[in-house]
Amino acid sequence: MGATTSSSLSTSRMSSSYSRSPSNQGTNNLPPLLFHSVHGENIRVSRDGAVARRTESFCKGIAFSSRPVQVNERVILKFAETSSSWSGALRFGFTANDPSNFRSALPKYACPDLTNKPGNWAKALGERFARRDTVLIYFVDDNGDVHFSINGEEKGIFFSGVNVSTPLWALLDVYGNTVAMELVDSRQHLNNTRRQQSTPDIDSIIPALSAITLETSEPELPVRFYRGITFSQLQFHRTKGCNINLSNDRMVAERNDSHYCYGYVFTSRPLRAGERLVIQVTKTEQMYVGAMAFGLTSCDPATVNGADLPEDADSLLDRPEYWVVKKDVANSPQLGDELTFLITNSGEVQFVKNRQPPTTVMHVDHTLNLWAFFDLYGNTTRVRLLGTTTESPAGQGSLTRRSLGNIPLSTSVDSGMSGGLNEIDKSPTGSLTVRLPTPEGSSTSGDPSDNSGNECAICYERQIDSVLYTCGHMCMCFECAVQQWRGQGDGQCPICRAPIRDVIRIYKS
Repeated sequence: MGATTSSSLSTSRMSSSYSRSPSNQGTNNLPPLLFHSVHGENIRVSRDGAVARRTESFCKGIAFSSRPVQVNERVILKFAETSSSWSGALRFGFTANDPSNFRSALPKYACPDLTNKPGNWAKALGERFARRDTVLIYFVDDNGDVHFSINGEEKGIFFSGVNVSTPLWALLDVYGNTVAMELVDSRQHLNNTRRQQSTPDIDSIIPALSAITLETSEPELPVRFYRGITFSQLQFHRTKGCNINLSNDRMVAERNDSHYCYGYVFTSRPLRAGERLVIQVTKTEQMYVGAMAFGLTSCDPATVNGADLPEDADSLLDRPEYWVVKKDVANSPQLGDELTFLITNSGEVQFVKNRQPPTTVMHVDHTLNLWAFFDLYGNTTRVRLLGTTTESPAGQGSLTRRSLGNIPLSTSVDSGMSGGLNEIDKSPTGSLTVRLPTPEGSSTSGDPSDNSGNECAICYERQIDSVLYTCGHMCMCFECAVQQWRGQGDGQCPICRAPIRDVIRIYKS
C-alpha cells in the first residue's frame, strides 16, 4: 500500500496545479487516468497502473485515480475479471481527500466506512451490471450529480450531492463479485468507438439495438384493478434515498439489488384530500425480510439531502418537521399488487390493496401540505407510480365515519361486540358508513357552541389534549391516555386497538 517518494511528489504537484473546468473541453489533453499507488490491502496494481485486481477475500479493495478528475471528465472502466463466489459488486464515486493521506488508514469498505466521513461519495453498482468486459463510464457534472452509463447506454443520475468546488479523485471499491477493474484511456475508447462507427452496416446495427432493448427493458405489468381509470400524472421527486434509481420520466423507482434499505422516494407535489395515489409493485426480492413503508410529511423534499435520510424510517420522526410513517403497510406486497392511498377530508389515510376492503392506516393533520413518501425496504425493490385519480375502481368503496362521538373504553368497531357498533350502512355506491353509539348526555347536533366533542372519551371530565403514537388518534386527556398506555387499557388505542407506543401531549393556541 506504500508509494515511492517520486510518485507522491508527482501527485502533489498535479493537485496543486490542477484547474477545474466546468465543461468537458480540454480533457483529451490530460494524462490518462491510472490507479494510485495508495490502495487497499488486497489490491495489486498492474499493467503500468491501468488494472487494479483484488487478490483475496471480498473486501479491502479500495482504489483511487492517480490524479484528480475534472468536472464532466469521463472515468471509463472495464470489468476485467469477475467471480460468482461472493455477493455484492463494485462501489464507485469520488473523494475530495488526497489518496496520499490514506497511506496507512484505509478501511475495509468504501461504503459505509469512507462515505460516512466528509468528502467521500460512493455507491454500489447493481450486480446485474457487473459482468466481465462490461464498460462502465461515469462523471460528475457542475451540479454535483454523478451520471453513469453501461456499455454506451445512459442510465441517468447515480447519486447527487458531490462538492465540485475542490479537486476530486475517482474512488473505487473492487468489492464482492468484482475482482479486477481496468481504467481505459478516453482517447483509446473514443478511437475504438469511431472505428466501429466508421463503416455503418444497417443489417448489423438494427439487431444489435434490438438486443440491447430486450436485455435492458422489461414489459410493463398490466393494470388489473384500475383498468379504464383515467390517471393524472404524478412523478417521483428528484430527492431520493442513496440506493434508489429513477427512470427518466421519474415514474419508476428501483432500489439497488445489493442493498435492502435507503430506498426513499417522495411524490413531486403534496397530495390533495380526496385524490387516490396508486402505485404498482413491479419487482420483489424474497431474500430480504421486511417490506415497503409509507408515510406523509410536511417537509418539502426539495429541502432534504438524500444522503441524510436514515436507514430506519422510524428515525424520520425525530426530525423537526411533521412526519408520519407506517412500516410494511401492504403486508409484504407481491409482484403486480396495486396499492392505493387516500387522504380524506377528515384526515384519515385509507389504504387499499388490490380489491381488498379499505383500511385506515393513520390519521394526519390534513390542513398541512403533505408529500407522500415510500421506503422501498426489504423485499420491495421496484414500484411504478400509476398516478392519481378521484375515481374508485369497481367493487372498491371508501371507509368513512359519520360520527365517532365520545367512545367509551369498552367500545370496539367490531360487529360481534354488543354496545360497540351501532350500525353499518352500505350505500348504493359501495361507500361504507360506520355509526357508533353516542353516550348518554353527549350531543351530535353539530352546534359549534357544544364542546362535548372535545371531552376525554374515558373520564368525560377533562379536555382532549393528547395524541397516540403511532395510530394518531386524539380521543383522551393526557392522564387517561397514559393510563390506557401503561395501565388498564392493555396498551391499545380505544378506537382502533392499535398498540400505543407513546403518548404525546398537545397544546392548543
